[in-house]
Amino acid sequence: MTTLQERLPRAVWAAAGVMALGGFLGNMDGSIVAVGLESMRAGLDVGLVAIQWVVTAYLLGLSAGLPLTPWLVRRFGAGRLWLAMMAGFLLTSVACALAPDAGWLIAIRAVQGTTAGVMLTAGQTVIGLAVGPERLGRVMGTLGLVVGLAPVIGPSVGGLLLSHFSWPVLFWLNLPIGLVALALAVRFVPRGERTAPPPMDWTGLALVSIGLPLLVYALTELGSPGTAMPLNSALAVAGAAALGVFAWWSLRRREPVLKLRLLQDRVLAPAMTTVLLAGAGMFGAILLLPLWFQLRLGAGPAAAGVQLAPMGLATTVFVLIAGRLTDRFGGGAISLTGALVVLASTAPWPWLGPDTPTGLVQFLLLARGAGLGLSLVPAMTAAYASVRKEELGDAIALANIVMRVGGAVGGAFCVIVLSRGLATDAETGFRAAFFVLSGLCVLATVSAFRLHRVVRLQSTVDIKDHQDGFARSPK
Repeated sequence: MTTLQERLPRAVWAAAGVMALGGFLGNMDGSIVAVGLESMRAGLDVGLVAIQWVVTAYLLGLSAGLPLTPWLVRRFGAGRLWLAMMAGFLLTSVACALAPDAGWLIAIRAVQGTTAGVMLTAGQTVIGLAVGPERLGRVMGTLGLVVGLAPVIGPSVGGLLLSHFSWPVLFWLNLPIGLVALALAVRFVPRGERTAPPPMDWTGLALVSIGLPLLVYALTELGSPGTAMPLNSALAVAGAAALGVFAWWSLRRREPVLKLRLLQDRVLAPAMTTVLLAGAGMFGAILLLPLWFQLRLGAGPAAAGVQLAPMGLATTVFVLIAGRLTDRFGGGAISLTGALVVLASTAPWPWLGPDTPTGLVQFLLLARGAGLGLSLVPAMTAAYASVRKEELGDAIALANIVMRVGGAVGGAFCVIVLSRGLATDAETGFRAAFFVLSGLCVLATVSAFRLHRVVRLQSTVDIKDHQDGFARSPK
């Protein structure tokens, strides 16, 4: 482990800052556009169901772009790929602002989501290659801090702009930020090594590019009250089947589009499991908590958002702290600490209600936010640090895919249980849903404990090998 006093070169921080700016832009776009859906619906004269696809298409495009990133990184270099995707993101922003109707806007948003997904993964690859595994935690923590501010700032900025301008301004806003990021990237971001990638695995790419968005979409819809359960269940089964065939196909290919064999690694496997379960618990709570404030306490949407804001800020702050602690104590120990805090702050929720003191509710939310900040980034950092340099792009893509799938699964389970329980009454529904959420937190804690043991054992072996090598060296 490195000490906190070791300094990273300024060039590394400069490159990381540019990557953080790109991640901030991609995340802010998702949250800021959601605020403008009603303005878009009125301006384009379409129904609410149709205009919701402006957000859905972006998320599906983002999922579809993730599997292709490792091959593109090898072909063009991570830095070059990031520059190209940022340029593509800005061009699609202009096209969205000029879209003549809802159909064009939705189609362009799907392309924009793909550029954002590849840009995010390529940016993390740039950072991982520049920093190295020993010092990755603090940089990932800083990146998480900046990117995490986007959904906090985005809705406020979007609401302010829409009070003076029409909906295209939400896309024009991307241009000044993106152009600054491009100009800085040209100067500070290393282009990356170009290698001769293997022939594209078109069959595998088709399977994962269809199965992943289909599964994420279907599970997300299952987690939305009032949706068509039979249709979305069928879509979820189809998406899962496509991913199952993709896994079977990839494990038999010498050079698949995504190296699933990495999941056999003794560190990467528990790290990815922790990311999956932590993502499920995080997104499950994102859906449940606003509904709890509205249906159990009778708060309006704006008041619920104000109540939940401190939890988001706590997550953002503790992501930065977690990065520095990870470099010092290892990703396993910090991820386990975070998982325990999340579990302890989630377990009381089945028994909370209108009579619960506000101070206790806010304390639990703050603790949960801190735990989330301490759990996810260290697990992802442990995963990235466990692979070879040439496999980093695959590990980053896998981590992002796993987190999105986990989030969709967790959100769907929690809301389905809530919906069924609400048929009795709100107290019964939320109690059952929070029991499910607590169960996910228990599983995440068990996985984080396993990760901690594996990382500690690996560190012990590395130290012993180093000492043995020193003992055998000539005197």
